[in-house]
Amino acid sequence: MITIGYRRDTGEWVCEEGNVLYRFGNSRLAFVSPLPDLTFAVRAQGGRVGPLVGILISASSIPALLDGRKRWLESVIRSLHAAGGIAIVSAAAGIGEKTVSGYVFVPSLERFVEASTPLPDVVYNRVKSRDEEQKEPFQTAAARLAAHGIPLVNRSFFRKSDVYNALRADRRLWPHLLPTAPIDTVDDVRAWLAQYGCVYVKQDDGSRGSGLLRLTSLPEAAAICESPRGQTRLGSLDELAPLVQSCRCIVQAAADTDTWNGRRYDLRVLAHWQRGCHTITGIGVRLAGTQSVTTHVFHGGTVLPYTEVKERIDEQALEQLIALSGERLSERFGLVGEFSADIGVGRERQLYIYEINAKPMVFDESAIEAERLRRLNQLFAELAHLAP
Repeated sequence: MITIGYRRDTGEWVCEEGNVLYRFGNSRLAFVSPLPDLTFAVRAQGGRVGPLVGILISASSIPALLDGRKRWLESVIRSLHAAGGIAIVSAAAGIGEKTVSGYVFVPSLERFVEASTPLPDVVYNRVKSRDEEQKEPFQTAAARLAAHGIPLVNRSFFRKSDVYNALRADRRLWPHLLPTAPIDTVDDVRAWLAQYGCVYVKQDDGSRGSGLLRLTSLPEAAAICESPRGQTRLGSLDELAPLVQSCRCIVQAAADTDTWNGRRYDLRVLAHWQRGCHTITGIGVRLAGTQSVTTHVFHGGTVLPYTEVKERIDEQALEQLIALSGERLSERFGLVGEFSADIGVGRERQLYIYEINAKPMVFDESAIEAERLRRLNQLFAELAHLAP
């Protein structure tokens, strides 16, 4: 490790060691003695320091970051600093042709300060909305990074239909995919319900169970409709028309799943890319409530220790499923450095992919989060060509 400094008056990044011309991001450190008041301990290897990691967030998230209300993001940054890297946090508009304007965390001050850096070695996308990713500032920033060959980790959110189509291209994944299709009208739902008896209707862009419906056909009514808000009997499927017409939706056949003490559960699998493939970082288990359509904790699900169901899981098959899924996702979406997958377990121990998420939420399991930070540091170092 060596110590480098930041001169707030000139925006220069400097070091005292004059015998090596260190590379920092896409630039070089200037020599100065003594160092300025803002200093950072960084890893030095092969004439480079860092890595310098850009963390891209929504402009509306910056006040919360500065006020200490982005605890998870701050934990990522602190972990990166402890490993000898530096993060520059910015909105898309802060990524210029040669520099990034944003904020760096100064460990000695225990706060963020406004700063600029050279273009980074790698950028981690944590912009919070799909709409923002589609707007001009983000598109311009992504194009600038691409022009310099700078890896952009997780370029965009996933749509459920796009994920299904990407995975469907690999015949080896077919046994793990439930029949899924976009729907345009209630008649589409009616046909699927007649064929499968029980289906899920999901918003194509939804997350955390938003807009989720579970429909079960009944002889005396159109269907039982379950949602995170409860359940009701539908006299006619036409009652679903406002939902189907208001947003992009998909329909997915329900699986006959394993239960734990009579309650449905699924796996939350976190994966990261390393040395050319995706491997499992951690496995969580989410248990549905007694009257709940979803296992999401946000909607009443609970956390179940993985040890309770571990013997029911073919971990070798799960590892292969994650690796194959990561390959297909990267072909479709570009560099996918991390993802989480909601995996169902059938009564015969089959594994079914329900959904895959490009920007995993914070896991309730502290051990998984600790491993996640370690794997992110490995990812950033490898992408910056600093991995041992």
